[in-house]
Amino acid sequence: MELPEIRPGWTPLYCLSGPTASGKSDLAHRAAERLGGRLLSVDSMMVYRGMDIGTAKPSEEERRRYDYAGLDLVKPGEPFSTGAWLRAVLRQLDDRPTFAVGGTGLYFRALLEGLTPEEDLPLVDPDLPVPALQAEIRARDPGALDRLADPENPRRLARALQWLRAGKPLPDHWLAQHNRPEIPVLAWPVDALNARIRLRAEAMFTGGLLTEAETLRSEYEQLPGTAAQAIGYREAFAVLDGALTPEAAVEAVSVRTRRYAKRQRTWFRNQMNSLWVDGSREDVLDELQKVWQELGPFWLKREPFLRA
Repeated sequence: MELPEIRPGWTPLYCLSGPTASGKSDLAHRAAERLGGRLLSVDSMMVYRGMDIGTAKPSEEERRRYDYAGLDLVKPGEPFSTGAWLRAVLRQLDDRPTFAVGGTGLYFRALLEGLTPEEDLPLVDPDLPVPALQAEIRARDPGALDRLADPENPRRLARALQWLRAGKPLPDHWLAQHNRPEIPVLAWPVDALNARIRLRAEAMFTGGLLTEAETLRSEYEQLPGTAAQAIGYREAFAVLDGALTPEAAVEAVSVRTRRYAKRQRTWFRNQMNSLWVDGSREDVLDELQKVWQELGPFWLKREPFLRA
């Protein structure tokens, strides 16, 4: 696989997505080592400073080695929309080939398709009770819930309500797959992925998550806003408060992460033009190279843009 020639003002992107714990970051690191280029994190939790262990953020050495964009963009609690993320990373990218890796579908959509004006608004609070979100959606558009792939997902419901409050019907491109760039997405057998999720949960607690949580609590009594959705911190705070044992916290994190991975898979199937790649193969990087070679890069013009 040969990387493309430079086009000033454009970034050639090679994308890779997949559910949490599917090995995306490791593969992206190996691709950068083998092929050159830099990395862009497409992850809505890695944007928060000080939240490193619980989000499986690359180490300081990895950040320097692979010249990461998209990390540590904002403090927990500061308002941060998808549009703010897109503007921030467009300022960080340059003409070099870049591997865009992560599991946040909305960020991939912004990167590859741009934003509608409504998507550049702060999100509706996803911590509102699911029945309340559903009730308001029904009141504003009685058929809207039937169009959602996962009507029990509070973040999806909040996203839908954001559109409806802006006076817009749910957009057709939420379900349509035509004319969307294909994105390689790692697939794993569910049992194998769940085992990897369990190992990740254990590694978070043995790797210093409780210390990190103590530091965060010294600044924030509770993590506010979207940062509060990051898996692991609620459980770590519960251990610090004596409400959970470390063993019970690992189990709780594993359960939440499995549920999150299931929601991600649903998103990839219904909201992205996914090209599935078996992440369990020993030669998965070779397979990804073939896919990237066949697809070619996505050429990203580095300026904020909105969909019509």
